Amino acid sequence: MTPTLSADPAARCTVRHVLDARAVRMAFQPVVQLQDGSVLAYEALARFDREHFDSPVQAFAAAAEAGIGVELELLALQQALNSIDDIPPGAWLTTNLSVEALLNRVVRTTLIAHADRNVIVEITEHSEVRDYSVLREATSELRAAGILIAVDDAGAGFASLSHILHLHPDIIKLDIMFTRGIDADPVRAALIRALVAFADEAGAMLIAEGVETPAEYDTLIELGVRLGQGYFMARPGPLPLCR
Repeated sequence: MTPTLSADPAARCTVRHVLDARAVRMAFQPVVQLQDGSVLAYEALARFDREHFDSPVQAFAAAAEAGIGVELELLALQQALNSIDDIPPGAWLTTNLSVEALLNRVVRTTLIAHADRNVIVEITEHSEVRDYSVLREATSELRAAGILIAVDDAGAGFASLSHILHLHPDIIKLDIMFTRGIDADPVRAALIRALVAFADEAGAMLIAEGVETPAEYDTLIELGVRLGQGYFMARPGPLPLCR
């Protein structure tokens, strides 16, 4: 990707410093089985020193604008995979990648080298994909190696729904807007119930993101949602000591 005209030279310099120093650390948030609290996966979330960026969103946006977004995503992926030996037995490691990163050969080669270790890739792209045939080739290569494909923030916009229709993901992660206040909103509840049926019919796992209260947790179980992620269960942090 080439730099945009609006790219901030200072931000590009900061991103380059982060890349050179490999100054990305990871926090992990569990995805749990709602019925019994057992952990299905740990999502690896990039974290940066505040002296560099105020938030991960700001860091990745600055890198993308500077034309080095894939480089930063690759570094975050490598840092996440460095922790794969610490993932508790039976659990999966979830990583986040944009469409541009998924189309990068080095990124896919890095993933496939760890494909025997229970890896999930979440597609975080929210913009329109103009050629799904190329993206399908990339995701098919990963799936053939045993890597699961997830669509993140489903329902947050047209792009995520389009990803579901074109890619037939293994996992659908519902945007937090569906979860928030679901215990007091019959319309949201009806929509979630329909999405549970859709996921079952499509052969996909459904994960509710942003579960923050006991009432939301209990309501999701009543609606048939089996998997969830959010502050009510655990905030992002270090992996559990299991050895």
